[in-house]
Amino acid sequence: MTRLLPAVGDELLLNVPETERVLARVEADGPGFFDLALLEEPTTPQPRLERCALMIEFINDDGVARLHGRLDVPAHRRVAGRGRGYAQDDTVRFAHRGSPQLLQRREFVRAAVALPLALTLATPGADEEPVTAHAQALDLSGGGMLVRGLPNPRRGDEHAFELELANSDTPITGRGRVVRLVGLDRAGLQFIDVAQEDRVRIMHAAFEMSRDQRRRFG
Repeated sequence: MTRLLPAVGDELLLNVPETERVLARVEADGPGFFDLALLEEPTTPQPRLERCALMIEFINDDGVARLHGRLDVPAHRRVAGRGRGYAQDDTVRFAHRGSPQLLQRREFVRAAVALPLALTLATPGADEEPVTAHAQALDLSGGGMLVRGLPNPRRGDEHAFELELANSDTPITGRGRVVRLVGLDRAGLQFIDVAQEDRVRIMHAAFEMSRDQRRRFG
């Protein structure tokens, strides 16, 4: 069954349009609402935050999605006398409306990375011994990656690969095809044989890294 809404424990962004994005975690949910623990203190003044239209941005089984809504903050959860925002350990209720809007399909989420990568030409010539190149993935998505360090890349070449994801002890293995050349030592590799569970791991990693990069660099 496809999961379209955030689940308890998921981290997401509370978006104040044209102002800021605040990292939050889903603490509870119910019909038409999510209780969000604010992991950052908003800079938007509290009265304005409660009045303006807001959005949450999150990842679901289709990709990056958005829901519109407003805050419904119980009086006992407000921080008396602050007048600017909420404490980091406070929880606000986001009342949402409508259906999730898909912003970007998961397979097209792309992140700049610097990940170790081993590549082996999958179909060497009859007189050639397989050669493994130690390279680096420079960007990553659910559909492929940009690779640096592949010797003599040629369009159409197929390579077996082993990719080490950050914070994971299990590398991703599969096969990819060179579909574009960038300069002398960079090549775009399209995934052609990757296990579904590994593809999901790649997409999750790309989304998380792209979200962190967007938050850091605006």
